[in-house]
Amino acid sequence: MKSIVMKALASAALLSLAACAVQPAMHPDLPHTVQTVAPGAWNVDAPQDSVTARIWWTQFGDPVMHQLVESVLTSNLDVQAAVERVKQAQDLTTQTRAALLPELNASANASDARQNTPPPLGYVREAGVGVTASWTPDVFGGERLAVLAAQAQVSGRQAALNQLRLALAANTAAAYIDLRWAQSQLQILSDNEQIRARALKLTQERLHYGLSTQLDVSRALNQLQDLQAQIPRVQSTVQHQLSLIAVYSGRTPESVDSLLLANAREIPVPAQSVPQTLPSEALLQRPDVRNAYATVEQRAAEVGVSKAQRYPQFRLNLADGLLASSYLGLPTLTDNLFSAALSATSPIFNAGRITANIDASESRMRESQLGLQQTMLQALKEIEDNRSDLVNGAVQVERLGGALDASDHALRLSSELYKGGASSFLDVLSAQEAYLRDAESLNQAKREHALAAVALYRSLGGGWDVPDTVTAASTN
Repeated sequence: MKSIVMKALASAALLSLAACAVQPAMHPDLPHTVQTVAPGAWNVDAPQDSVTARIWWTQFGDPVMHQLVESVLTSNLDVQAAVERVKQAQDLTTQTRAALLPELNASANASDARQNTPPPLGYVREAGVGVTASWTPDVFGGERLAVLAAQAQVSGRQAALNQLRLALAANTAAAYIDLRWAQSQLQILSDNEQIRARALKLTQERLHYGLSTQLDVSRALNQLQDLQAQIPRVQSTVQHQLSLIAVYSGRTPESVDSLLLANAREIPVPAQSVPQTLPSEALLQRPDVRNAYATVEQRAAEVGVSKAQRYPQFRLNLADGLLASSYLGLPTLTDNLFSAALSATSPIFNAGRITANIDASESRMRESQLGLQQTMLQALKEIEDNRSDLVNGAVQVERLGGALDASDHALRLSSELYKGGASSFLDVLSAQEAYLRDAESLNQAKREHALAAVALYRSLGGGWDVPDTVTAASTN
């Protein structure tokens, strides 16, 4: 009996040597794929420095923003859910890998049955214990390729988690910048409200002494009320950004004060230089590119799984145990039960099902390769666009700063001339409009410049590989 078992095991071992018969579909690795797409240098020139994109939010020099982004990366509920999805994929890989190994089970049974025929009447008692083993040797590599596909899915889930972290860091920074922009906008409206209130008071005083007209008073009042009507809308924007940031942090909107955001601060100023990163390095760093490549690896392994269905499948079953029985009170008889079986199944006719499955798997792989190339092209476009926005945004902020200084001087000069009777009130109104317009334009330009920096760091793929436990920055 033992010789039979040894022969069966030897046969299964010899068959297992053919496990390399089916391989994943051929495809280039990620670095080679990137090299075929990425240019040698960027098209848009930008000042470069040794700044890092790893924890890019520290480049803004805003400790509140630093603390906020790191809090989101550890507390966000979507991130925690994505971590669970990674664990699920890892467990699926463990389950798939288990199919490569034998399965061993213990069994036990007992029975007490009444025996009516043949006479005499009596009872039959049986009890047994045993061990069963079964193994489906991966002769042609189908199960091994299924494991590779599951491992690629784990890599894809991890890349998706990193992609979510990157997006959350960027979205949180953008929401913080929008909050500071709205708070600055409120301050601009408040300052201009005071300016226009003083102008209204001046026209009323001049009207009292006959130096002005009721038309000037009406115009000044109209200017003031038009500006005041803009304040509620901006206040709503502030509240919306506070609530959004609170949700990003896994908190309720009511807890936003604990995030030290309610107090107005200036829009954070980004670094004027960009990291020294080659296009190929940026593509390799981006988690969406890694996720797309993980899909290619998974599809390539699934092509092999589909091809393995063409070949026979073998199964080895072993059982051994003891069975004790007594009949009508007679002494117990004990038997040793042993069995061994090797079975094989091979497809003969399936109406083209296997061939169609292979074709579909190969088509899905080609689709994933096209998706990878499209992801890389889109990534290069985003980086080039954001480099351009960052460079041009800095120039716009500088020039609008000069325009605001000029309009401020014109406003003060026109007010003095009107007060002295050397100018009409229309000049004051025009100067007020120009000053408000330039102040809002500069505030908007600062916002867009900061958002361009956030978008650039996001497109470079920085910020997802931070430690799980981050140290909050000091807010002092």
